[in-house]
Amino acid sequence: MGRQKAYLISLPARREETGPRRIIEERGEMAILHPVGPVYNPVYFDIHAGEGYFRGGHYHERKTENFYVISGACRIRHVDVETGEEGLLVAAPGDLITIAPRCAHALEAIRFCRVVEFSTQEADYVEDTFPYDFE
Repeated sequence: MGRQKAYLISLPARREETGPRRIIEERGEMAILHPVGPVYNPVYFDIHAGEGYFRGGHYHERKTENFYVISGACRIRHVDVETGEEGLLVAAPGDLITIAPRCAHALEAIRFCRVVEFSTQEADYVEDTFPYDFE
C-alpha cells in the first residue's frame, strides 16, 4: 500500500502548540493553517448543499491542495488516479484536508460550507489541472 493521497486532520485548538492550529478566544477564532514557508493560490469558496453542487471534479499532476473548513460540513470524494483506490472524507469546521498530486477530488456540501484553499507549491493552475468524471 502506497502513501495516502487524501487525508484530514482536525486542527488542535491550542495557543501553545506549533504547526497548524486554531486559537479560539472569546473575541473570535484564528486559524494558523501553514505557519512556515510560502503559500500559493489562496482561495475562498463556498458550496451550497444540493444535488449536483460541488467544487473540484479534477486532479493535479504536481500540486498538493489544502482545504480548511471554516463552517458547515462537506464530503470529499477522492480517487487515486494511479491505483483507482477510492475514498470519502467528511469534514467539519476546523478540519484541514490535504489532497496530494494525482488524486482526483470533489467537495460536496452536507450543510452550506465555507472553505479556504491553498497550496504550498507553485504550479500553473491551467496547465496542472485535469478533469475527472466521478460518475
